[in-house]
Amino acid sequence: MRLTLANLSSHVPQAKFLSVVAAIQKQVNRHFEPEWHLGAKLKGTAFPLGGKKAPVQKDADAIIYLGDSSQDPTTGVSNAYGYHAANNKKIPYGFVYLDICDQSKESWSCTLSHEVLELLGDPDAVMTVTGPAPKRVRGTVHYDLEVCDPTQGDHYSINGVEVSNFVGKRYFGMTGGSGKTNFLDLPLVAFGVRPGGYFQYEKGGRGHQVFGRRVTRAQKGAKKKIEAVRRNGRRIARLTGK
Repeated sequence: MRLTLANLSSHVPQAKFLSVVAAIQKQVNRHFEPEWHLGAKLKGTAFPLGGKKAPVQKDADAIIYLGDSSQDPTTGVSNAYGYHAANNKKIPYGFVYLDICDQSKESWSCTLSHEVLELLGDPDAVMTVTGPAPKRVRGTVHYDLEVCDPTQGDHYSINGVEVSNFVGKRYFGMTGGSGKTNFLDLPLVAFGVRPGGYFQYEKGGRGHQVFGRRVTRAQKGAKKKIEAVRRNGRRIARLTGK
């Protein structure tokens, strides 16, 4: 995959942005691809907007923008760090909101890493994995294949750049890979959640979220809005045939 990372911000120096892109490229090559057999060639660029909103299409297989929420070419997601989705030209794209990251004291480099890995794991945000239902829910459910959500809040450093922890194949009950549920090998059971993370599953034609014990009310609201607008619809449509 050719994945463009585009800096829209006048507040993030391009040299700093490119150093973050280089660190995430190293994460993809050395850590993520060996686990998931999914890789990408990352290209860091800058788009001067001149007051306009971000363009949605470029010469790439996918694109992720870094900028303020007001620069989002769609309606955006209030109080979210970032998200990934498919645009109206069928090119997967995402957006990392610098203003929301700053307000929430969340590292934008970690959020960018999060969005890159999740876009690689499921570019169109439609894939699910069938697994045992959470506590107090009967039967089996369809878990969204999101590789960083369950470990959100856990990060590590590459060349001084914070990047996101991510789950391994074992987390979803899959064979292969490292045999660990997450890259940092922190306490996490299959289909479970870290203290700052969450996961989503579909059952009965609806999406449901389960949050870690440290997730705040404001974070829960933002995450639910993301799922309702960006991911639930496509996964539920695929599962129900509608």
